[in-house]
This record gives sequence, structure tokens and C-alpha cells, in this order.
Amino acid sequence: MQGLDEILGSSGTDLGSLAARFGLSPEQAKSAMSSLLPAVAGGFQQHAQGDTLGPVEETANSINQPDTASGNDVLGHIFGGKDVSRQVADHAAGQSGVSSTVLKAMLPIVAAMVAKHLAAQPGGGGIGGVLGSLLGAGTGAGSAAGGLGGLFGADNPLSSILDRVR
Repeated sequence: MQGLDEILGSSGTDLGSLAARFGLSPEQAKSAMSSLLPAVAGGFQQHAQGDTLGPVEETANSINQPDTASGNDVLGHIFGGKDVSRQVADHAAGQSGVSSTVLKAMLPIVAAMVAKHLAAQPGGGGIGGVLGSLLGAGTGAGSAAGGLGGLFGADNPLSSILDRVR
């Protein structure tokens, strides 16, 4: 998955160390991230469309190394509450085969990695600008967000999760 590799690279994290951090094999870590990324991307997308990414951009621009604290800050902005994060982790567990307990711990790191990746994209305009060009210009591999376009597709689980929580 091209977007996954770019997110790992721009965050300064390698898959092996991420896997070891959560007691997973590299294959399990890749599956877990691939299952979490669509919902995280969907959270960013919803806020980009509502033009409410300011606080997320502030957090993203201050992330040196993705950690749980900055990731929880990002999640609080894009998901609005812990119930949504729990549902995202539960949904991803069903897709990846990785326990929801591990995914709940991994989700803030993934959110921080995505925020850092989006904030680091060239072209100015911050995260909102990157997402705006991604949403407006299609979802090809050459998109501004570096291969994340496929994460914003119709199969994004966040909408159905939010419907259940509300």
C-alpha cells in the first residue's frame, strides 16, 4: 500500500519498530494500519469539508515523533470522542485479525503519523490545502497526499461508525 509506506517514511517510523512496539509481526502491523487508516483519513476528510482543521493543523505541525499524546489530541479533534475511537478499533479488529485492545493503543500513533504526513506535504495550504487538492483533484497515486486518495473512497467505515454512535 503506497500511502502506508509514505506515511511510515514521512513520520520517521519503520514498520518493524512499530510492530515491535505493539508486540505484532510486521505483517500484522501492516494489516492493522491498513485497517485503521481509512477511518482516520475519513475523520480528516470530514473536518476538511467543514473547514475545521485549524486545531488539528496546530497539533500536526508540532509533531516531531508520533506519540500517544499528540495522537490522542488529533483523534479528539477528528473523531470528537473516545466512543468513536473505540468503534474504529473494533471495526479494524474485525478486518485485520489484530485484537481491538492493541488497535486502541495503536490508533493514536496512526492518527499522529497521518497528521504529520499531511502537514509535511509540499505546496502550502497546510492539511486543509492538501486534503482540498486531494478531494477536488481525484484520488490517483500522484495526488498531493501521496497515495492516500484511496482511503477516502466510498468504503470508508467512519460514516457508518458515526451513525451508530450518534
